Amino acid sequence: MLRSQDKPYIFDGYSVNEGLSQSSVSDICQDDQGFMWFATRDGINRFDGYIFNEYRYKPNTQIRPGDGKGELVPRTITGNRAVINRFDLSGYKGYSFFKDSRNRLLLTHNNGVSVYDKYRNRFREVFPDSVKANVNTAERDAPYKFRILGEDTASRTIWIWRPMKGIYVVDRDSFRTRRMIAYPRQFQQAGVVPGVAYKDGDLVWMNHQPGEMLALNIRTLQLQIFCLPGVGKNPVIRRLNQDSLIIVSAGHITIFNKKRNKFSDLPYDVRNEHNQPFAPRVVELDHDGNAWIGGSDGVLIYSIARNEIIRHIVSFNTFETHSFNDVTFLYRDASDNMWVGTDGDGIKKYSPHKKVFNLYRSPYITHNMVMSVYKHDDGRLYVGLLRDGLNVYEEGGRFLERFSNELYPGKFPGSDLAAICREDYEHIWLHFMGMHIGLFNVITKSFTDLTAQVRKLGLPEDPQHFPFLFKRPNGEVYFNYGHYLLMFTNEGMGYKVSMVHDFGDETLTTYCEDMMGNQYAGTKSSLFVRHAGSSRWNKVIFPEGMMVKSINKNSHRQVLVAGTKGLFVLNEQDQIVQHFNSYDNPKLINDYLYGVLLDDKDKIWVSHNKGLSQINMVTNEITSFNHEDGLQSNEFNTGAFYKSVDGELFFGGIRGVNGFYPKNFRNNPYYPKVVIRRMEVLDKPYESDTVVSLLKRVELPYNQNTIALEFVPLEYTNPTKNRIQYKLEGADEDWVDGGTFRMARYTNLHPGKYTFKVRASNNDDIWNSTPTTLEILIRIPFWQSLWFRFLLLLLLLGIAYYFSTLYLDYKIRHEKLKLEKEQAVDQERARISSDMHDDLGSGLSTIRLLSEIAKRKIQDTNQTREIERISETAGEMVDKMSEIIWAMNSSNDSLANLIAYMRSFAADFLEHAHITHQFYIPDTIPNIKLSGGTRRNIYLAVKESLHNVVKHAKASEVIIEVKMNNRNMTIMIKDNGKGFDQEKVRLFGNGLKNIQKRMVAVGGNADITSDNGTIVFLDIPLN
Repeated sequence: MLRSQDKPYIFDGYSVNEGLSQSSVSDICQDDQGFMWFATRDGINRFDGYIFNEYRYKPNTQIRPGDGKGELVPRTITGNRAVINRFDLSGYKGYSFFKDSRNRLLLTHNNGVSVYDKYRNRFREVFPDSVKANVNTAERDAPYKFRILGEDTASRTIWIWRPMKGIYVVDRDSFRTRRMIAYPRQFQQAGVVPGVAYKDGDLVWMNHQPGEMLALNIRTLQLQIFCLPGVGKNPVIRRLNQDSLIIVSAGHITIFNKKRNKFSDLPYDVRNEHNQPFAPRVVELDHDGNAWIGGSDGVLIYSIARNEIIRHIVSFNTFETHSFNDVTFLYRDASDNMWVGTDGDGIKKYSPHKKVFNLYRSPYITHNMVMSVYKHDDGRLYVGLLRDGLNVYEEGGRFLERFSNELYPGKFPGSDLAAICREDYEHIWLHFMGMHIGLFNVITKSFTDLTAQVRKLGLPEDPQHFPFLFKRPNGEVYFNYGHYLLMFTNEGMGYKVSMVHDFGDETLTTYCEDMMGNQYAGTKSSLFVRHAGSSRWNKVIFPEGMMVKSINKNSHRQVLVAGTKGLFVLNEQDQIVQHFNSYDNPKLINDYLYGVLLDDKDKIWVSHNKGLSQINMVTNEITSFNHEDGLQSNEFNTGAFYKSVDGELFFGGIRGVNGFYPKNFRNNPYYPKVVIRRMEVLDKPYESDTVVSLLKRVELPYNQNTIALEFVPLEYTNPTKNRIQYKLEGADEDWVDGGTFRMARYTNLHPGKYTFKVRASNNDDIWNSTPTTLEILIRIPFWQSLWFRFLLLLLLLGIAYYFSTLYLDYKIRHEKLKLEKEQAVDQERARISSDMHDDLGSGLSTIRLLSEIAKRKIQDTNQTREIERISETAGEMVDKMSEIIWAMNSSNDSLANLIAYMRSFAADFLEHAHITHQFYIPDTIPNIKLSGGTRRNIYLAVKESLHNVVKHAKASEVIIEVKMNNRNMTIMIKDNGKGFDQEKVRLFGNGLKNIQKRMVAVGGNADITSDNGTIVFLDIPLN
């Protein structure tokens, strides 16, 4: 006896339209990176949740450049691209996968075994068929020639089953055959080829005859026979735990305990619509501990704990009675998703952690514009449509019947069925647009039109009509027409209509009544409330433009009013205490609300133009769902919402109805791992010996600084809801929210080191805290490198050294030439001074001597005056010539010599004038060379100053002080004489002018002051 579950099984489908190479799937696997692999009759497919990559057998033997690199082509109706590796596979059929203990993906085929090289994204043959020439037609045409049973890690071997010959035991590393195990003698004698071989630990299980299973011990090669009456001809085996196996045959499910050598057998009789028995092909365990048994008529879900079949899935599409359901393979991935491979209808996927919304949609009309929803006592869903009357659905979404004026002319008084509610087990109320209303018998399918009774009230026509129905606890049925609230009562002999209230200018849109008897009527502009025990309707004012669409009340006695301005929460005093809207609550992505329902946990569900939203009043958390979650569309409709007594919520929209149990919603605990699938540099694919997804570091030259990275989050629960964030450290300051877009592009990156990080969230917005990283180094140009700068520095230093050497050489030669010239000048000065001393000096001395002799010989003093003048003039000429010779002699070109000469002159000169003097000189005199002209000007300026003291000052004392200061020499000559009139000196004094001229000639200056004596201050630079 099949027993249904509350939880529906909704499947996503992938076929050739989505990029699958072929619709017959024989095997499914997930590799260590997280990619899904599918084996079809037309090659192998790798799937990342969005795009299929294809791997094929090479159809010819020609070798051309680029073989095996693949081709990037559009492969899906959405324009997604796939890489077709046409030349990787060495076999062309009979594909099956095996993932070993080292996470290598092995592929068996009709020509042997290949291994997938994930670093180069291609298959490599490792175990070729050595007896290919001896293959008979039976083996040639078999579904598969080789299949890997398992691995023995202790002996480092892999066990490969060849159904027509036996078992190969091959080395795990070299794939060399260590031994070949032939079938037992009884197999050979009877000509039996086992239909199944299954490795479970140290045992290989095979079938022999119905009711028997053989177990071959791989250590001892001993064979055991077990009698299991329920085992048929082609059983399917799956390990449950260390001790038990599940063995499924046609008509029997056997649980065998190897340790205790006991079994339990569950007979079953499941047949398809052609009365053909269910033929099992594959068994897989789901996350709830149930066994999924795939076969010729869909999937049987077997509860191991209860030892019964709890579900028979015959359709993988919600609105079909039977879909193409020949199941060939089942696989449960790392996120508990169950993948179903079919023979001809592609791949189906059931995701237990995906929010499941059952879809109720009519196959006979295209629009499915839903106006009303109601679930009756019989479990059937009754849906009112725009222009198409009433549709009836079985629980789970299967379409049953359609009642419309098109199929049954005149059956209903209208075609736009806007409201439905229960009357009793046999009858439901139907309220159409206009004034049309009546009762529909769900058993006889007949309709009783009560519109005439409403017309008897004489109500005016009102085209602005929003029909609703509400059955009160006392049995009265409230409904509306325009601004009138009306009521049907059953008086035994029939139904009587009466008016409850006239709301005047207001147009009624919805009605609600709580268990306390409080009544709420919504209109196009406001809410009216009549509390229990009162006859007055109080008006609640909302913001301008608010049209009330739905009213509900939560367990806290708060009124929930949904409308075109969001959701308003009212307290028991009819005051607005909270307002949910998209401005204050951005996660409520739309304000135009249609329906408001409460689930069993008092969480609020609202429908709107962007899908459905759940509001948690405790935390104010809002979660939204859209068509990517399985909704009929993003847009829902007025009046199309309903909550059944078992907690199922229904919302209708423009493309059908969604029904779901919020209690079944669980957050997906599996977050996606992100793989960098592709990289482009300068808008061309990045060439590398290793696939980008396994690279940790990429180096690029400075001129290849525009990059694009394509990445994919590998979590398959609901890939369209996975979200991406990425960041390029060194370029992005914070995470960039990529949403569902799976590519990042950067242009004109500066040379440097960058780290690209990317992370993703699953369909429930749970993020992976560990991002995928790729280090990207853009090398600097050679002219910015340290070695180039170092060489450039050396070059500049070399050039500078070369030119400095040239300059120094020139300077040395110039100085040498200058020195030679100076030496020549000094020699000439020395020669001239020597000649002057020897020739002119001796001549002047002779004149002076002869003048003195002549003076003594002449007795008359009057006659000797001229001779005395000649003698004095000769003496003066001798003194001046001595000064000139001193100035010209290069051996006297020093500052110390100048000071000594001035000191000697001052002492002699002032002593003859009977004037006392003091001559102060510095303790240390710098070794500075002075030219002859400079020495002579300084000396003559001092001499002139002393002559003025002797000649004009009438001084008795003179102080001469020489100082050195910052490479300047100052000479102060101070006397205690009578001074002079500075105005007369400026006009007629040539001596002082001469002093000034001589100081200017040496680059200095003279300052002469007279106040109780005279001070001559000479400032002379020594540079």
